[in-house]
Amino acid sequence: MKIALREARPVDYGFARQLYRTTMRDRIEAAFGWDEYRQDMSFAQQFVLREVRVITLEGKDIGWTQTRAEGPVLNLFQFYIAPEFQNRGIGTLVLKRLMGEAKRRGKVIALSAMKGSPAIRFYQRHGFRSLHADAYKIYMRQEIKLPLRGMGPSMGMRRG
Repeated sequence: MKIALREARPVDYGFARQLYRTTMRDRIEAAFGWDEYRQDMSFAQQFVLREVRVITLEGKDIGWTQTRAEGPVLNLFQFYIAPEFQNRGIGTLVLKRLMGEAKRRGKVIALSAMKGSPAIRFYQRHGFRSLHADAYKIYMRQEIKLPLRGMGPSMGMRRG
């Protein structure tokens, strides 16, 4: 299974918009109603081409991510995989790549997910913890594991 992330091109806007609609419409409609015009305007304002990478499987576009580095944080604003390609480990592979990139850059990943979304459990399984919530979203951050420091057997201390 050859998964790749490629830089988005202007022609990818339509693919990203349609995949967003496919994956999010039911949740948004349940939360506060779906208004096609309002969703188009909101999507156009949030979609920043230079921040987007398209997820490919064997050269076929199957998803996309949008990230932005801000200080010590890599914000994961969007992460979508076409429903027919979900639950195959692709999301895990992509998230692990993003986590590796963030670590190499000295950053942690922060994100939000709509309440009730299965994405919350997915992120929790990968070490993300909830920071806070609002009426519609849960805000999460990658848990940082700091190395243990101090005196102990490896520091020349004797037991006994």
